[in-house]
Amino acid sequence: MIAINQLTVRFGRVRAVDGLSATIDKGESILLAGANGAGKTTLLRALAGVLRSDHGSIRYGGRDADHRTRRRIAYIAASISLYDTMTVKEATRLHGHFYGRSADWALSGPAFPPGQRIASMSKGEKTIFFLSLALAALPDYLFVDDVVHFLDPHLREVFLTSILRLIEEKQLTVIMASQSSFEIEGIPERVVIMEKGRIILDERVDALKQKFVKFYGTSAPRDIPVVFSRQWQNSREMFVYPYVPEVHRLHGVEHLSLSEILRAFIGGEYARH
Repeated sequence: MIAINQLTVRFGRVRAVDGLSATIDKGESILLAGANGAGKTTLLRALAGVLRSDHGSIRYGGRDADHRTRRRIAYIAASISLYDTMTVKEATRLHGHFYGRSADWALSGPAFPPGQRIASMSKGEKTIFFLSLALAALPDYLFVDDVVHFLDPHLREVFLTSILRLIEEKQLTVIMASQSSFEIEGIPERVVIMEKGRIILDERVDALKQKFVKFYGTSAPRDIPVVFSRQWQNSREMFVYPYVPEVHRLHGVEHLSLSEILRAFIGGEYARH
């Protein structure tokens, strides 16, 4: 289990993560979403031990995060620049030395010659290579920044199938930052949406789909929690959360896909600012 308590990370006067608290159970798979600058990458870097927090705590399995917990964590950053000056053989050897395991996790993706320079790989190839290193370490926690869009359809399937395999075999805890759930469909069972360093939504995917609806009208009825709206010709499209049928009694509501829900939440954030 990961327990995050009042975590704060500052860059100068900016609080990229602002007093954030959350609990993540072993084996959970979470989609971390939000607009650009919401704090997703900063949170993942803090969880991975790449950044130090200014306040608050992160505990893994009841223990404070330290060098021992870092050996149980795999982190794939969006920059994908680590090891660029090395060959495949050199990077594999260094990674194996740190984790004490050889990089022999089998992925059905491209084969990389031992002498190939990491810098010569495409972003998609780097993503698969780093995933193979990460999974070879048999981590308990996998944090993935917004990298899935680098992958072509085949490599995306390789990427997601490999993660699902380890979730099933080892109860891997996964947190993936992405702007779109379409790219990682089938993995997240919980959605956490951030805004200005804080969590504004934390729901199970199935519950969220029931509570988030769209309807059309000329204006929003009173006491309806509209998170985002936009004009379409003579009608207004409105997105409601949380929707309670017994209370709101709207007609003609539509339940949406997770990707549509995320777009509405992020659109609502931009509309407010």
